Amino acid sequence: MKRRKEVRGYLLLAPAALLICVLILIPTIETIYCSFFNYRTQMAALGMKFIGLENYVKVFSDSFFWDTFWWTIVFTAVTVALELVIGMLLALLMTKKIPGQGLIRAVVLVPWAMPAIVAGIIWSQIFAYNGFINNLLSALPFVQENYPWLGNESSAKVAVMIADIWKNTPYMSLLLLSGLLTINKEYYEAATIDGAGRWRQFWSITVPLVRPTMMVTILFRIISAMRVYDLIVAMTNGGPGGSTTTVSMYAISTYFTYGNIGYGSALSVMLLLVSVVISLFFVDSLKSRVR
Repeated sequence: MKRRKEVRGYLLLAPAALLICVLILIPTIETIYCSFFNYRTQMAALGMKFIGLENYVKVFSDSFFWDTFWWTIVFTAVTVALELVIGMLLALLMTKKIPGQGLIRAVVLVPWAMPAIVAGIIWSQIFAYNGFINNLLSALPFVQENYPWLGNESSAKVAVMIADIWKNTPYMSLLLLSGLLTINKEYYEAATIDGAGRWRQFWSITVPLVRPTMMVTILFRIISAMRVYDLIVAMTNGGPGGSTTTVSMYAISTYFTYGNIGYGSALSVMLLLVSVVISLFFVDSLKSRVR
């Protein structure tokens, strides 16, 4: 009987495992394989030439790669940190029994439900030279002319980070809300009797009990932010001067636009390795148990 249940379980898992192999495992292996070759679409007739680790050596000596890498790290750190703080505030708000709670939750989730490319187009119009922000600022007496938000390196980076925070904070708040709803209210009642204030209850009860959910949420968002592509493409297309180009954008343009399949694959593998390292860093946190 036990054996039959195990077989049934494997059979139920088989479609998902097959889908993972077809859509994830096989393309990943092929990408790693191509990264060891000099292969360009412009010279496809010449075939693939094995060059070993030359593509990876080129990656480490590629100054533009390091520019995109550090910008990706900064983008990920800033956006995920702010999304965590704002998402926690929204999640705490959505746990309160106030009028219109269902409407509040629906409105909060609208940005997350919107396709990233659509959100990018909307924010590009907001930050446009004749867009909403400049029209709003022009009403101020000390503003003499419109500011090119997406034409300046620093402001363009801030703009894409604001757009990403607006887009993905609801995702963070939704997962944190699921963790908050599992906390037994008796803990807060006991803490109130003992004289603990709201701030003390938050740090001594809420944070420890929601920590496992929080770590999973942060992990998912870090990996997602490291792979950001469509939002920035829609807003700046990597400009100005490539200052908002992320590693994934550089890898995709190298692979598809310039047809350098070997080097584009190596860039993709490097991004994969960084994501794996980050995931391993969170393993201990994901295994943690609250006593």
